Amino acid sequence: MKINSNRENLIKGIQTIQAGVSAKTGTIPILQNFLMETDDKGIKVVFTDLEMAIKHHINVDIKTAGSITVPMKKFMEIIQNLGNDSDVNISVDESNRVAINSGKSKIKLSGAPKNDYPVIPDLDETNSFRIPAGLLSSMVSGTIFSASTEDDRHFLNGLLWKYEKGIFYVVATDGRRLAMASAGEIKIKKDFKIIVPSKILNELVKFIKTADYGDNDEVTVGLSSNQIGFKIGKTVFISRLIEGNFPAYEQIIPRTTEISVEINSQKLAAVTKRAAVCSNERNGAVKYTFKKGMLVVNSSSQTMDFEDELEVDYKGSDLCVSFNPKFVLDILKNTGEKNLILDFNSPSTPVKARIKGDDSFVYIVMPLRTQ
Repeated sequence: MKINSNRENLIKGIQTIQAGVSAKTGTIPILQNFLMETDDKGIKVVFTDLEMAIKHHINVDIKTAGSITVPMKKFMEIIQNLGNDSDVNISVDESNRVAINSGKSKIKLSGAPKNDYPVIPDLDETNSFRIPAGLLSSMVSGTIFSASTEDDRHFLNGLLWKYEKGIFYVVATDGRRLAMASAGEIKIKKDFKIIVPSKILNELVKFIKTADYGDNDEVTVGLSSNQIGFKIGKTVFISRLIEGNFPAYEQIIPRTTEISVEINSQKLAAVTKRAAVCSNERNGAVKYTFKKGMLVVNSSSQTMDFEDELEVDYKGSDLCVSFNPKFVLDILKNTGEKNLILDFNSPSTPVKARIKGDDSFVYIVMPLRTQ
């Protein structure tokens, strides 16, 4: 194999698949490598940790076709430290030695043949659907922060994807909060319910945003019995699905509302950030007390006390509720300049948060019990 490439183009392309690196790759030597293979008008680079895989196309000048697997970390360190202005020439000999030449720099490192690398399945398009990239990114970004990151209940480390009665749902929960996004304009052949790992969704959204894909670009989503795949352009993401039963989240969403309060999102975010600074770091709580015409916000720790207030259109009797400030701020990151509406039934029951003028997102937060 012989190829010539622009250095920056090569770095950017490999960074797309580099996200697949995990602690597991260190236990199996070949998983520290990535596959580089000549393809249509360029090279296909592939990385996997056996649970997920990313395939990406990089435009390069092909002199001779071929393939090789190369240690990811060392290869990237070499390319990143080459001169900025020089093109990179890469060639592979019969003993799988990889020569990297750029300007007057000449480096050689050992690779391994393609046959040593795990076989990555192709995207299964027999049961697939398409969704605008911008919409998918928005639905995942607006919910994924509520998924667990280290729960022994592995099914909470992913997002529920469900299509039912013509509505596509994305749901995340860690047992203390819940986020749900819904969309009705997606055409899907049949109903389904699966749990998609957060890891692959994080990488997919990062790629969509970095590549500046929007609603004019579509993602093809392929489903099979135990895996999911995403294809956008010439880039493919493949992942195993998470087995298990997702919580019956519908039972958590309050069906009635006693009190609704509309709050300016930006002002609420600012005062919550100030309160969080003054709260106990380990199990911090911020107290929100609704009084006629105002919201009083309090927090305290061993060394600090905080109090501030906002004007709100509240006419009921005093209502006091405490939240983990991170949970509040995570929701507010998704509201933009739109106001937040909080629906209460009592100070101790789940609170529903909605974005004013946007019915596609619903958030549920459990209040904290404070002394």
